[in-house]
Amino acid sequence: MTRRALVVALACALAPPATAAAARTSQATRSVWSGVYTGAQAKRGADGYTRSCVDCHGDDLEGREQAPPLAGATFAQRWDGATLKKLLGRMEEMPPDDSAPRPQPGEYIDILAFLLDANHVPAGSQPLPADKDALAAITFTSR
Repeated sequence: MTRRALVVALACALAPPATAAAARTSQATRSVWSGVYTGAQAKRGADGYTRSCVDCHGDDLEGREQAPPLAGATFAQRWDGATLKKLLGRMEEMPPDDSAPRPQPGEYIDILAFLLDANHVPAGSQPLPADKDALAAITFTSR
């Protein structure tokens, strides 16, 4: 068997498992539109947002100066296709200085639920999990 034939045979042999793994991954992910947080969680998040985020991002979540909007078309476009794990990771970097009190680690999840609610994502019956692996399986989509 020639080297090229061996490479092609090897590639073909590896293709089905890779395809099956990709199918499992896409089945394991779900959209925020499947009700991934509760209304009570979003309400708690609103309190956390007011305490730690409002000075930079505004009462209307439209952002101020260098702070980006956290609701609306710009936010949806920026985060479309990203996992909630990625969004939470960005949130955990905030605030970037001592300009506002930093949320407690558990508060970030509630604030994330508030942001979903502010972006008209419907609530569900189960709270948004704090587990980052679970958040990696939830994708923000603008629609």
